[in-house]
Amino acid sequence: MKKFYNFITKHLLTFVFAVTAAMLAGVVCYAAYTNLNSVKRVVSTHGGKGTAFSSNYLILVTGETEKYELKNISFSENAENASFEINVCNYVQNNPSEVNELSISYNLTLSLVNTDGSANTGSYEGLTVQDKNGSYSFTNGVCTISGKTLIGKTKSVDTYRITVPKEFINKINIRAVAEPADEASGSAVNGYKLARDFTFSQYNASATTWTGAFSETTSAGYDGFNYVVKGLGKGTVTLSWDSAVLEISNVFIEINGLQGSLTKDSGTGKCTLTIKVDSDVRKRHDIQFYKTSEPDYEQLPQIEFSFTADS
Repeated sequence: MKKFYNFITKHLLTFVFAVTAAMLAGVVCYAAYTNLNSVKRVVSTHGGKGTAFSSNYLILVTGETEKYELKNISFSENAENASFEINVCNYVQNNPSEVNELSISYNLTLSLVNTDGSANTGSYEGLTVQDKNGSYSFTNGVCTISGKTLIGKTKSVDTYRITVPKEFINKINIRAVAEPADEASGSAVNGYKLARDFTFSQYNASATTWTGAFSETTSAGYDGFNYVVKGLGKGTVTLSWDSAVLEISNVFIEINGLQGSLTKDSGTGKCTLTIKVDSDVRKRHDIQFYKTSEPDYEQLPQIEFSFTADS
C-alpha cells in the first residue's frame, strides 16, 4: 500500500509540474504575442506612437513644436486656383479601428505666412475655407475655427476644404495647426497637436521624379517607422531592405495587392518590393516598417530606393 501511495504521489507531482509549466509557457507566449502586436500598433502615417489624433496631411508633433514640415500643393496648368482638403480625426491614421476613447475639443488655426517666414496680413480674393457647416474667413491673415469636438468611442472626422488663388504660387504659404482646446483634450491626445506648412507651386507636366524617405528624423523611442514615397509621373519604384533589421507592414501589402511584388533573397535576407506608380492616380504612398529586434537603433535603418520612369 505504501509503494502504491508513493507511486501515485510521485506521478501526480510530475503531472502537476507539467501542467504548470505548460500554463506558464502559454502565458509567456501570449505575452510575447501581445507585445509583438502592441509594437505593430505603435506607428501610423500621421499618428505617431499610437496617439488617436491624426490627419491626412497634418503631422503629429509635440505641443512645444513651432517649426513644421512642408507639404507642396501643385496648381494644374493654367488654373486660377488650387483646392485641397485637410481632415482632423480621432483615430490612428490608416487604422480607424483604434479610436480615441475620450472626446477631443480642438481649435484649427490657419495662418498666412510669406516664404521668408514672416506673417502675411493681406486679404486675397479667391482664398476660402469651408466645411460641412459653412465657410470661414481670414482676418489679418488668420482664420481661426474653434469649438470643434471629435466625439470619443466612435470614429469622428472633420474635413476642411481650402482654396487658394494662383498669386500664392512660390510667394505665400499656409500654416495649419489643430491643437487641443482644453486640458482634458490635451490629456486625451498625450500633449500632441497636428500641424504643417503648405506651400504652392506650378505643376510641371514634363517633370517625372519620385523620391523615398523616412518621416522620422531619429530612431530614438520608435518601434517602427513611416516611409513616404511620393512624386510626379509614371514608372516603377523599387525598395530594398535588410529583413534582419526591418519588416514591412502586411496591411500595406494586402491593401495595395502587392503580395507578388515582394521578394526575399534566402541567401542574403534582403527583401525587395516593386511598386508601379502613377501620380495621376496617386501621388503619395505611406509605408510602415517595424523593427525586428528590441534595442533602439542608433541611426535610422537603411532602405535602398530607386525609380525608373516609363518610356
